[in-house]
Amino acid sequence: MAVIFTVAVPVLARADAAIEKVSFQPQVKGLRCLKAETVTMIRELVEKIGPIQITSTCGGRHARNSQHYRGNAIDFRPLATTPRKAAAVAKTLEAVGGVGSYANGLVHVDVGDREFAWFGTKRGNRRLAYNARGR
Repeated sequence: MAVIFTVAVPVLARADAAIEKVSFQPQVKGLRCLKAETVTMIRELVEKIGPIQITSTCGGRHARNSQHYRGNAIDFRPLATTPRKAAAVAKTLEAVGGVGSYANGLVHVDVGDREFAWFGTKRGNRRLAYNARGR
């Protein structure tokens, strides 16, 4: 039993340290609405890029059938790197299904099934770039 405990403690401590680097805009009420896989993805992302400010989770206005409404997505502002570098790192994470970036510096990541990346502010101006990595 002691072996299991000593192995689990560092993992839990590392996970909590990553979540401590997450801040929220006032309209975001925390991570409670997100699925466990989404929270795990956030931990991995923060470990790689540093602190982030989450600007949107499940609430708010999103596109119809958005991954946000399923608890699979967040929008965030990277605080220690550029949005371009944050999006590039997010694309390398196994758990991430979709990555998007906005001209205003926000980055969207989700754990949904779709595997594509986009950039743009309006639907007509978006450039789509499908990820080549397989699952």
